Amino acid sequence: MRLLLLVLPLTLLAEENARTPARNPRPLLRVAAPEADPPLDAQSLSARIDGQPARVLRSLGPNDDLVILLVLDLSGEPTLIDTARAALREHIPTLPANAWVGLLRSQDNLAVLLDPTPDRERLLRAIDDYPATGKAGLLPSLEPVASLANRLLDRGPVRVAIFYVTDSNIYNYREDYTNPVINSTDSRDLSRRFPDQLIREQMQKLSDRMVLFEAPIYILHLNVFPDVINEGYRRGLLQITEETGGLGVFCRSRAEISSEMSRLLTALRSHWSVTVEFKRQRQRIVNVDLFSGDRDIPNRARFAVGRR
Repeated sequence: MRLLLLVLPLTLLAEENARTPARNPRPLLRVAAPEADPPLDAQSLSARIDGQPARVLRSLGPNDDLVILLVLDLSGEPTLIDTARAALREHIPTLPANAWVGLLRSQDNLAVLLDPTPDRERLLRAIDDYPATGKAGLLPSLEPVASLANRLLDRGPVRVAIFYVTDSNIYNYREDYTNPVINSTDSRDLSRRFPDQLIREQMQKLSDRMVLFEAPIYILHLNVFPDVINEGYRRGLLQITEETGGLGVFCRSRAEISSEMSRLLTALRSHWSVTVEFKRQRQRIVNVDLFSGDRDIPNRARFAVGRR
């Protein structure tokens, strides 16, 4: 019942996104951290912001309510897409009962296909009906989806995570992320020597903007494209997942898709969301460290705080 009260239709939240910019209305941060070995204990968690003690207001762990925003970005090889659908049909039913899943499509334009629901059969039917066509949409959808996740976090005590399943090729975006040769006759033209320069810059800018948002991002990519520009794209996506407290995986074969999806969903559903208080101030970037007793634990570290 608590999740039912917290989760508004995503289409309404998306309309709010269009009207108001991303902001943190309260002096707190939701810090994502993976489960540890030995397991974390909510009573022993403490935090520091820029080296100074900060009060832990709430700790939500693997047994607490979870909303997953499942974003499909598939428009490539049909055999890989069929394998991904089969893996989702295999692993979605294993999610705990208190995990609600919403389904979105990111290629071309971001669209909500199904509001968060505990109904696994309804979700699987929506996945089967999902049209895997169009242009890749992962990059332009990251900020709107992360903003939706922030609004869900703002509504109450629930963990929220974003899970992308994608086969995106950097050459299949509507925007051109390649670095065209400016002067093909000039051997000193830097665009010839560093063809991945543009995508590296774009990915770094996007990573820097993600400090505005708090939900961890998990990405399952169905393929590895070997060219240098796609390699810059791959490194950028992995950087974004790491810096948001999530995890990214690129599969090198169809055989890996199911096992890697299982690994990502296990990490996603077991993550912690630790709410830490900070003093209200003008906007700046801060670094957060979490501890379990005297043990330093991995966590999402970099955030933008204050008025935005």
